Amino acid sequence: MSTVSIFIAAVTILHILGYIALVYWTTHLKAGGGAKEGDIIDHTWDGDLKEMNNPMPGWWLSLFYLMIAFAILYLVLYPGVFKGVKNWTQIGQYQQESRSIDAQSDEYFRHYAGKSVEELAKDPDALATGRRLFAQNCAVCHAGDAGGIPGSYPNLTDDDWIWGGTAEAIINTITNGHAGAMPPGGALVAIDPNNPAWAPGSEDQSKLDDVANYVLALGGYPHDNSAAEKGKALYDTSCVACHGAQGEGNPILGAPRLADQTWLYAADDEPAALKTFLEQQILHPRNNVMPAWKDALGDAKIKVVAAYVYSLSHDEDETGAAAAETAQAAEKR
Repeated sequence: MSTVSIFIAAVTILHILGYIALVYWTTHLKAGGGAKEGDIIDHTWDGDLKEMNNPMPGWWLSLFYLMIAFAILYLVLYPGVFKGVKNWTQIGQYQQESRSIDAQSDEYFRHYAGKSVEELAKDPDALATGRRLFAQNCAVCHAGDAGGIPGSYPNLTDDDWIWGGTAEAIINTITNGHAGAMPPGGALVAIDPNNPAWAPGSEDQSKLDDVANYVLALGGYPHDNSAAEKGKALYDTSCVACHGAQGEGNPILGAPRLADQTWLYAADDEPAALKTFLEQQILHPRNNVMPAWKDALGDAKIKVVAAYVYSLSHDEDETGAAAAETAQAAEKR
């Protein structure tokens, strides 16, 4: 037992002993002057208010006995002075209640198990459940409307996906999580991570300037044409393996699409500011981490959340067509 536990146990036992002593003392206390039961004791207040030598009411005394007996029984059954004969712990109680809740939850989600994500994305009840789960677990990063937080966490309501927006990709992302893997220097510039004072030299800065202009060209932004032409050769050497020949990105690697005007970390999409951002992102990339939710949610809940997220970025026609394809594939199997 810890010092705190010993202190609490000692105080508790002393209180019980004190109650027993108090009851014994009050029931055996003799009135002064040898007064018998029912006699008036020589105490008078306000002229006519007198005290009689009567014992404490039986029902009141019984309450004291019951409270003492309850306290002793509680100490025997539950932790206090020792572990208690029931071996109760708050962790055990929590685990028992969790198992009960999980069993109810499994029963509730069982009727969704046979449906695909695309089918659930058209089920109002499933979407309502998915929305509640999203609000409880995902909204802190992706916002209540799933619109994301500019500069920090991605928007889930558009068609721009880092790790893929198919039903299978969304389930995999929620289940296993992902971590960004953009290397410092972007395979373009060799930086010294152990030197806080390191800064790119003129040659490296020229490479950064050329590649940033080429990425601006891929996204349709105003850019320096001559620098972009030189940047294409550098891009094809250092960046194409992840981001694709046309900047289309690679969801398998989590390499974002560059040939659009959607940016997760850029605070300003004005060309000059965006060019500076691109250079810094190459040198010191921000790599967010999406945590794995397989242990916290489980497969059934993940499927419903995935259906809700899927519905946000796919219109009804797309969802219906995907559901039909999934059903046909299931029939063929």
